[in-house]
Amino acid sequence: MARRGFASYTVGWLTTFVTLLAKSPVQPLQNTFNYGSRATVREFWLFFIFWVNLVPFLLSYYISGFFGIDLFDYYVDVIVMIPYISLAVRRLHDVGWSGKWVMLTEGSWYILMVFSAFLLTGIVQVLLETFLLLSHIVMALVIYGRKGQKGHNQYGEQPYDYV
Repeated sequence: MARRGFASYTVGWLTTFVTLLAKSPVQPLQNTFNYGSRATVREFWLFFIFWVNLVPFLLSYYISGFFGIDLFDYYVDVIVMIPYISLAVRRLHDVGWSGKWVMLTEGSWYILMVFSAFLLTGIVQVLLETFLLLSHIVMALVIYGRKGQKGHNQYGEQPYDYV
């Protein structure tokens, strides 16, 4: 069996990556108000990478640089929050958990970050926010990275992994 060259391997990898990015961020937006079904691990993490991290960063960077507005980042976060919470609920349903766990995983994160932003200053704020960020990442990896239940569960049929 012949080895693939670097160029063909890279083109194949980039094609797969572009296909994932083209399909994955759109489906969660179509299911924004669907809290009763299930979502795959891939759907959740690609949405998280694209809509929760990449798009707000790029938009806030270019708009704040162009218009000099720093508040735009907060507006984008609020707009992305609704589909993200819906997707988190559907991801928990795929694992077999109730969507109420979102209040623990995401609600505690937002409340503690707001508390730290408004009430603390200096090194205490930096240390607390770093600890909160790391604990939220670990919690998200453990909870949202779990393998979904096979077949049918109380929240519906196993979602089709569309890539």
